[in-house]
Amino acid sequence: MKKFFVLIVSFVCMIFSPVNAMVIEGNVSMSDQVPKEFFGSWRVSSVCTKATNKEFLGGKSMDLWILSRMGDTISLTNPLSGAKADISVSDVKGQTVKFLKKAYFPDEESIEKPVLTLQDDKFYGTDTIIIKTYKNGELIKEDYVEYQVRGTRISGVGIPEIFGK
Repeated sequence: MKKFFVLIVSFVCMIFSPVNAMVIEGNVSMSDQVPKEFFGSWRVSSVCTKATNKEFLGGKSMDLWILSRMGDTISLTNPLSGAKADISVSDVKGQTVKFLKKAYFPDEESIEKPVLTLQDDKFYGTDTIIIKTYKNGELIKEDYVEYQVRGTRISGVGIPEIFGK
């Protein structure tokens, strides 16, 4: 009987509580707004154009990126380096997408912000990386590096495109 009474009181309190007291939180995912042509395998070249630390200057690289999506999660995999990261989308305007990836370590925070524009079977843009170093919770150093990136599609044509649908 006591359990039944508690259940009834809880139900009544829920019914008569002000609507403002109930807060529902959530995030709006922009991953479904990313043009489907971005997904697949890409040969990506990058050239360092700006850096606060001379150690980063003059860097060039050639990589393989695989962009995929499962539900609201977008993943970037580099089979050459073994790296894999889930990335979020901060903005989509037409064929231009701003991605965001944050990683936290004991005394370091890494923020990567690729901005890529799709053009047929290629993309171009920038990849900005900010590395913040902390000691005893206090910021002691912040490095910044920016790369110009260009990608060429290797694979990733969807089934509808294969059959002309």
